[in-house]
Amino acid sequence: MRFGDITLSIPTILVAILVSTVVRQMLPVGLREIGASGGVLILAIALSAWVQYARTVRAQAIVETGKDYVSAARLIGVPARRIMAKHILPNTLTPIMVAATLNFGMAILTEATLSFLGIGMPPSQPSLGTLIRIGNQFLFSGSWWIVLFPPVIQLCLLVVAVNMLGDWLRDALNPKLR
Repeated sequence: MRFGDITLSIPTILVAILVSTVVRQMLPVGLREIGASGGVLILAIALSAWVQYARTVRAQAIVETGKDYVSAARLIGVPARRIMAKHILPNTLTPIMVAATLNFGMAILTEATLSFLGIGMPPSQPSLGTLIRIGNQFLFSGSWWIVLFPPVIQLCLLVVAVNMLGDWLRDALNPKLR
């Protein structure tokens, strides 16, 4: 987990910029525009986010391993693979689903930030960050709010909705709140 701690200390935006730049430079000139698609962004964001999932799984597995039913399964001779597959893994899926939902909002903001900076999605593909960047160009004109407000409000509402979904999912799947 020390490597994970080091990875967690590096900002997601910095990792995404680095991965995006390196992947684009590795591609031939004709394919660089295609390489700027969502796949590179997903890879870059995933390289930063894996640590949170690893920590969640590890913590939940440690908690489940200490429970009585796992100890009882060991005592009666159940193989370690079966204990892992039938008892520990199913109990780690709920926190992973909640973490994924909550991190999805952060991934949306990261993509919008990268697109706003011009290194995210290419201009030929729609992105709220690109729309905000275009609206930012009209900031000093008289009608800037017509161009800038809709994508900003949509981005905020989308992230809030995804986070509310994550909160609801956490509450719905928590056995202590039932």
